[in-house]
Amino acid sequence: MLLDQTYEQYKSMLFGLAYRMLGSVADAEDIVQDVFARYIEVDRDGIASEKAYLTKMTANRCLNLLQSSARQREQYVGPWLPEPLPEDGLSGFADPAERRENIGYAYLVLLQELSPLERAIYILKETLGFDYRGIADMLDKTEISCRKTFSRAKMKVDQASPGQERDQPEGQEGDAREKFVDAFLRASDTGNFKPLVAFLLDEVILLSDGGGKVRAALNPIIGIERVQAFFEGLAAKGTFKDGFKRIVLNGELGLLLERDGRNVLALCAEREPGGPRIRRIYIVLNPDKLERFNQ
Repeated sequence: MLLDQTYEQYKSMLFGLAYRMLGSVADAEDIVQDVFARYIEVDRDGIASEKAYLTKMTANRCLNLLQSSARQREQYVGPWLPEPLPEDGLSGFADPAERRENIGYAYLVLLQELSPLERAIYILKETLGFDYRGIADMLDKTEISCRKTFSRAKMKVDQASPGQERDQPEGQEGDAREKFVDAFLRASDTGNFKPLVAFLLDEVILLSDGGGKVRAALNPIIGIERVQAFFEGLAAKGTFKDGFKRIVLNGELGLLLERDGRNVLALCAEREPGGPRIRRIYIVLNPDKLERFNQ
């Protein structure tokens, strides 16, 4: 196969792998470009499967990057959240079903809570469909080790339950998120967030990522009363005066706040498994992670 054909065939898959691994659009794009730049120099006559070879290159570069940036991640100011992907960024995923089911923001957050190796093996097996022998060869591990690591990762995913959320009928999940978005828009317009609590679990958690570059909550905000007070405090300071607009964020309905011609805040919500209320709210304020929304 010609190199340009190889690039067109596999770039979307490799970007999806890298984005899920890293939680960063820019880093994922850089990894994919580097992989193909190096692939040009490889003697490809002895390569049995271009897909497996390119996937191996991408996965290992992601693991190396995560290892080198581990200390930086540990020193991050406040909660670290993945970089959200605007609707036009979803064109990087070839399969619409894959975009909807395996790139949702809550799912991406959950993947970042796995260890890098767990994340790699889980994505390679669960999302990309490689068998244990192929994964073992890619990561220089034994098949038994890969099986155990995948089992551990899958247990964590199942226990955390966003996987169950993806199993719910699409309409039910979308309706719950749309009702929350409508309620939030009304609340931000009026400054009265009391009606919003009807859409939240009692133990709702709010995570806010400013990366030390803009003001954000440095710790998770837990519970209806605290979340309500947090939003009402921001509204009282005029934070929401310019108003929100609806967006599609990682294939799901969310909200975007613009100020002085720049998008400065992205908000999305995670629904409780099997129910209509919201259990987590994610707010991204770090300007570096909103760059795609300002292009």
